[in-house]
Amino acid sequence: MPSLILLGVAALAVSAAGVPRDARITAVLLGLGAVLVAAFLFVDRRLSAAVLPPSAFGPGPLKWIYLTLGVLMAATMADMYVPLFGQRLGGLTPVAAGFLGAGLAVGWTVGEIGSASMGNARTIRRTVAVAPAVMAAGLALAAATMRDDAPPAVVAVWALALVVTGAGVGIAWPHLSAWAMSRVDDPAEGPTAAAAINTVQLICGAFGAGLAGVVVNLTETGTATPARWLLAGFAILAALGLVASTRSGGRLRA
Repeated sequence: MPSLILLGVAALAVSAAGVPRDARITAVLLGLGAVLVAAFLFVDRRLSAAVLPPSAFGPGPLKWIYLTLGVLMAATMADMYVPLFGQRLGGLTPVAAGFLGAGLAVGWTVGEIGSASMGNARTIRRTVAVAPAVMAAGLALAAATMRDDAPPAVVAVWALALVVTGAGVGIAWPHLSAWAMSRVDDPAEGPTAAAAINTVQLICGAFGAGLAGVVVNLTETGTATPARWLLAGFAILAALGLVASTRSGGRLRA
């Protein structure tokens, strides 16, 4: 599938951007990734067997649903470096640092279980709309408290911040997934819409991981600076998801 190859190469370019120390090469690779994503959208829209359903390119909310899923997934990749930061800045053992990194997964699970039981459509729309803000708040709290030689109390704040970050994803994820499968113009697009959820999740996760590597590589000083830049940058990324999340509940009845 030509469009999927373009998307995969774009993710590879962004991932490779974190390797070189030369900022100019990094910028070129990031630019290449952006161009390839645009090419993917151009090609995929014109294919009969496409990655995204045709409704994703129409006036409906489906494009915003996928974009919200993608931004939330990409922002979770800040968690990749949490165990490293826990060891370097908090003096944690590898096992304890691993549990610290699991805080996001705990928050995601708890948030998803609680959110899945919601039945009121208006409440669900509002919950999904604010989900990126919740995630951004958690990441911002983690960024603001990152410091060298952190005492246990500060490490506990990091853990809480990661749980909040994960909850921001969890409260929206089950509803976004359900909406993606039902907000199509043609019921025949349903299987493609469902399959695209996993594609969006995996590809945006790869993009997020690549961007995380770029940020850490460019700001590495051996202190808390890379942690602050990474978490603050991804807090901004999550906050930008509000543009999509507030539009993703369109054409839904209360």
